[in-house]
Parts: sequence; structure tokens; C-alpha cells
Amino acid sequence: MTENTTKPRPAEYRDVTSPVFLRAVLDAIDGQDEAGVKALVEPLHAADIAWLLGAMDASNRRALVKALGPDIDPEILSELDEDLRTELVRTLGPKSVADAVKELHVEDAAYVLEDLEDFEKREVLSQVPLADRAQVVDALLFSEETAGRVMHREFVTMQGSMTVAEALARLLLVDIPEEFQEIYLVDSERRPVGFLALSRLLRATPSSLLHDIATTEMTIIPATAHQKAFAHLFEHYHLTSAPVTDETGSLVGVLSAGSVVEVLQEMHKAEVLALGGVAEGESLSGSLTKTTRLRFSWLFVNLLTAIIASIVIGFFEASLEKAVALAILMPIVASMGGNAGTQTLTVVVRALATKELNQANLWRVINREMIIGVTNGTGFALLAAGITWVWFQNLALAGVIASAMLINLLAAAVSGVFVPLALNKAGVDPAVSSPVVVTTVTDVVGFVSFLGLATWLLLN
Repeated sequence: MTENTTKPRPAEYRDVTSPVFLRAVLDAIDGQDEAGVKALVEPLHAADIAWLLGAMDASNRRALVKALGPDIDPEILSELDEDLRTELVRTLGPKSVADAVKELHVEDAAYVLEDLEDFEKREVLSQVPLADRAQVVDALLFSEETAGRVMHREFVTMQGSMTVAEALARLLLVDIPEEFQEIYLVDSERRPVGFLALSRLLRATPSSLLHDIATTEMTIIPATAHQKAFAHLFEHYHLTSAPVTDETGSLVGVLSAGSVVEVLQEMHKAEVLALGGVAEGESLSGSLTKTTRLRFSWLFVNLLTAIIASIVIGFFEASLEKAVALAILMPIVASMGGNAGTQTLTVVVRALATKELNQANLWRVINREMIIGVTNGTGFALLAAGITWVWFQNLALAGVIASAMLINLLAAAVSGVFVPLALNKAGVDPAVSSPVVVTTVTDVVGFVSFLGLATWLLLN
């Protein structure tokens, strides 16, 4: 496929996130000044234009795309999030999208097409030349979260028996990618046996054999490897690139650090959204119906857990009627436990994702979190007791809230470790499900410990 060269940033940098610049673009659109829109937007980097599209409503987006015309930068499509990308693809139509696909890298073209309906994919691909179409279809056959989807399919291979002079001559004669940093040495069955950085090739003596100056230690990644696995390898070994092989061990692609950085950013964004109970891919420009439906399902789960906590409180209805102070102080214990639990589970979920936490160091992590829970629990127990004494002048009540605070922060530490571990072992994404479970645990433990101790010590 044709290599697309990313636009250089214009000499005079424009802050597209500035309200003044956005207002200028919107005013030009409202005034139907297509020349003015082009003058403002065309010099921008594709990522900046994608940001502008995301900051507008649907009608202004359509007007901006119309103003840019058929010369719209194909790279914009690969910079948009899922909802906006699908909307823009449908606005442009199959012919324009097919032209864009021909200009993009294979992995970017697959990214643009992956969320379309099957009939839309077929309609676009039918207008793409056969050779390019085969590469894009091959990329789409791999799961979205595998190395085969994001790998570069254009790379340089040579035989290790070649000399440096022969290699340099071959680079001048054959069709090579516009951008590459290493040459991969392969055997007769195209299995990678080493690689050679261009800088090393250029410094070597012309008579040197490639296999004598090549690096043979490589991290080889299967095309079916999940993104969590290969992202961990790049982070752990500080890789800048890695060969990708098929089921026979033949070299079929190369993973670059740039592609893996994008994968890591998406993974980390998904983790943050999941911890907040927000669906992956949700954005400010997403469909209202879809966003409302996704949030409703998660809020419904939270409603059920809140009912559980309310049922627990209901068991102590008589105690609450006798002492209004209990109702005033009760949320403090539950809230502190919930926040402490969220802190612990965030660290644990992150450690699971990066493989820092495993069976070998599990008990060390548990002991560490228990010590933190006891230390913080003791500190906040004393603080809460002091506030309660000043507020209600009741030493027994101060002792109750201190005990409940210590118990609940210990429960937060334990549940913050064991809940994500258990969910991960069960094959459930701990980032998605842990927060609501841990919050329910700390709410229930907080209410039972505080109201139970108060009923036992103060009201009997």
C-alpha cells in the first residue's frame, strides 16, 4: 500500500484547543466561508483536525468535512475515536473512504474499517485495488487486540550470508519501505535469525558478512499474541521493535515502539474508564443513546449493591431511632473504607496488568497492604474519635467510631487485594468489576461494625 507521510507541524503553531481558535473555525462554518475554513484548518496536523471534529456537534462536523473536500487527509480517520470515525466514514461515503484506505498503512486501514458493518466493509473494499485489499483483509482476520492487527507488514529481510556491500547495493535496487530502522536476517524458510540496525550496517566494513555483525538475541512475538502480552514485553525489555511470526515461525511483520505506545495508551485509558464504571470507547462526542444505555446498566448494578447496604442499615433501625448521632457519623466510616479500598484495588489492578503481582510475591503484597491498612486505620481512628468527642462529648461513641474505622480500613485493604485477584482468576476483567464489589464490602463492613458496636456498647 502507498505509504502516507504524516504532515509536519506548521511553522506557526496554532493551539487548536484554544476557545478563540475553535470559535474562529465555527464562525467560518456558520458564515459558510469555505475558503476561510480551509485557510484555518488545512495547515493543521491530522491529529489536530481530529480534535476539532471531536469538539464540534454533528452538523458542524459535516460542514467542516464538506469544506475540506475530497483532499481531506486520510490520516485523520486513524486519529478519531470509534464513534466519530464511523460517523465520518459514513459522511465521506465508500469512494472517498476507499481512496483514504489506499493511502494508509495496512494497520491503520484495518483500524478505520473494523467497526463498520460487514456490508459497509465490503462496499469500501470492493473499490480498493486487489493487492491492497488482500493486505487489509488479512489484518482484519486477526483479533483487534493481537499483534497481527497492529504489526507493520512492510519490512526488509536479507540472508545472513550477504556482505555489507551486497546489502547496501540491494537496498538501492529493491523496493523498500519509506521508513525502517533495521534489517531482519531470515533463513530459507523466512524464520528470523537476527537483525541488524541500519546505523550498524552503515558503520561496518563492506566485506563483513551480515550474520557476523547482526544481533541474534531477539524477542520474537507470535502474530496471535494478545496486546497485554506484547505490551508487557516492550515495557519490560525496553524494546524499540520486535519481529512477528505466524504459526510456522515465518516472519510476517514487525511491531514498532510507536504502535505499542498507542496500544498502551488505549489500555491505560480503558483501565481508568473501567474503574469509573464507564464503558471503553465512550467520549463526549459519542451517541447519547448508546452512552445512556451503557451507563444505565452499570448504575443499575450500583443500585443493587446500594440496596444491599440499605438492608444492612435496616437491621439497626431501632438503634438509629434512639441515637441520631449514629446516623450523622455512619457515612464517615463507610466513605473512608470505600476510598481506602479504591486506592488498594487501583494499585493491585495495575500490578496485575503489568505482571508485577503473581503467586510468588502475593503474600508480600498482602502483608504490605495490611500494614498500610492498620497504620492508616489507627491514625484515622484516633482522628475520628477526637472529632466525635469534640462534637458529641461522648467518650463511648468516640471509642465506637474509632474501632469501626480501624475494622473498615482493614477490610478495605483485604478486599482491595483479594477481590481483583479472585476476579482475575475467574477470567473476569478486575478493572471493570472490582470497584463495585470492594465498595459494597466496605459499605457493609462499615455499617455493621459501627452500628453493631454502637448497639452493643451504647444502647443495650
